[in-house]
This record gives sequence, structure tokens and C-alpha cells, in this order.
Amino acid sequence: MKTNRISIYKFFVILTFAGVICFPETAFNGAVAGLKLWAQVVLPGLFPAMIITSCILCLFPMNTKASYLYICAAGLLCGFPVGAFLCGQLHKDENEKICEKLMAFCNMSSPSFVMNYIIYSCLGQTGSILKILLCIYLPAIEGAVAVLFINRNALNTEKAAKEAAKTEFPGITEMIDNSIWNSIQSMLKMGGYIVVFSCLSSYICMLPFKNPCITALICGITEITNGIYYISRLPACFSFKLVFILAVNAFGGLSTVMQTAGITKRSGLSIKKYICFKLLLTLLTIIHCIVIL
Repeated sequence: MKTNRISIYKFFVILTFAGVICFPETAFNGAVAGLKLWAQVVLPGLFPAMIITSCILCLFPMNTKASYLYICAAGLLCGFPVGAFLCGQLHKDENEKICEKLMAFCNMSSPSFVMNYIIYSCLGQTGSILKILLCIYLPAIEGAVAVLFINRNALNTEKAAKEAAKTEFPGITEMIDNSIWNSIQSMLKMGGYIVVFSCLSSYICMLPFKNPCITALICGITEITNGIYYISRLPACFSFKLVFILAVNAFGGLSTVMQTAGITKRSGLSIKKYICFKLLLTLLTIIHCIVIL
């Protein structure tokens, strides 16, 4: 089984290398688009939030029941991959069993991305903004509440918080320095994933599909930004495109899955469970779209 998997990896790596050699302009344009997205949208909106989050983690160790509420609030407000990062920090505690289920519902697109890119840029501010926001965030909030309620007996106790409070404070200068450095590492890694999947989306658009919906679907599964853009340009009715876009946004694309896996790999969180709960969130989002819109 492992040998077959390695053979598949080798095939895709060789295929990718051949694509870069044969179509260098496509790779260049994809890389430029990915870098622009990272530098103009992701970095300004997320980098300050990552620094502040790291400082908060240093001053307020996440070992209390209130930590789960902070994870949900910060994850929904700050966007990918803050929710996954915070879940990974809390999951390092051996007694923590909830974050694997919670991570999919708090690792979401930020309201800034939704408003600026999805609603204003791609949809042209068409439709009810409040209804669109409800379709995006209500399923996530309901899912997070359900997870916390079902697993309420497994929530961390105050005893763990008292043990964590014994950790010495490193000092304001070292705290800020460590927060900046950790945030830089996370942002650079995220930028690499965005560039890779942006290039992949560029190559997908070269495939000879006669149906533009198939191209848009594959791009949406691969990377949400390009996928949402191509869906918004489909010659279809607005309602169809809106439900399609919100479903893609709920899943997040393979790009954000890889970012999540990279940022949580040392915490022991299961990326398979994350994908399963993301698919559940996608289904809940579609249902909410049908009911609300």
C-alpha cells in the first residue's frame, strides 16, 4: 500500500516537472497570481492577527474551558488558518479530545475575505449581504456549539489551567520577538502553499474541458480563491453560482487542507477527521443556502 502511494507521488512530481518545463509561462503567471494574493490579501489581514494571537497564548495559556470559546471567536474572525493553529496549541495537552472535531468549524474564511473578495469583488454586491453571511457562519457556529455541547464532559478543567499558569513569563521583548518570528514562519509556509496551488489552478484551466462548470469545480476543490473567481464567471443564474461559491468556501479547498496539515503536524491532530467534518460543514452550508436564500 505504501509502495503504491509513493509511486503515485513520483508520477505526480514528474508530471508537475514536465508541466513546468513545457509550459513555463503558465507556471509563472500562476506564481505571480499566488504571490499577489498572498501579499495583497492574506498577509496584511492575517499577519497582525497571528502576532496578537501568539502574544495572547503566551499571556493566557489555553487550558481552561473558556479557551474553546476563544478558539471559535478568533478562528471565525481572523480566518484561515488561525482556528487550526489555536486548535493545535490546545490539542498538545494529552487530555484534550475535542479540537479534532472542533477545528473544521472554526477554521474558516474571515469576514474581511468574505466581504471584500466574495461579495464585492466576485458577486458585485448582488444579493442580501446579511443572508450570505448567515449562510456562511451560521452552520459553522451551529456545528461548533453542537461539538462543545456533546463533548461538554471532556472540556479541560481549571486544574490544568493552574498547572499551565506556573510557566514563567519570558518578558515583553522576548514575547513579541517570538510572536513575530513564529508568525513569519507560518505566513511564509502559507504563502508557499498558496503559490503552489495557484500554479496548479492555472494548469487546470488549460485542460480541454468543454463544460466550464467542471473546470470551476476542480479549481474550487483545489484552491478556493481561483475557484470562487471562475464560479462567479460561469454563464449560470445567480442563485446557482452563489450556492456553488458558498459550498466551495465552506470546504476551503485542498490548499487550505494542506496549510492546516502543515501548521498542525506537530500537535497530533487528525487531518482525515478534519476533512470529514469539513465535508459535513459543506453539506450544512448548502442546506442553509436552500432554506435562507
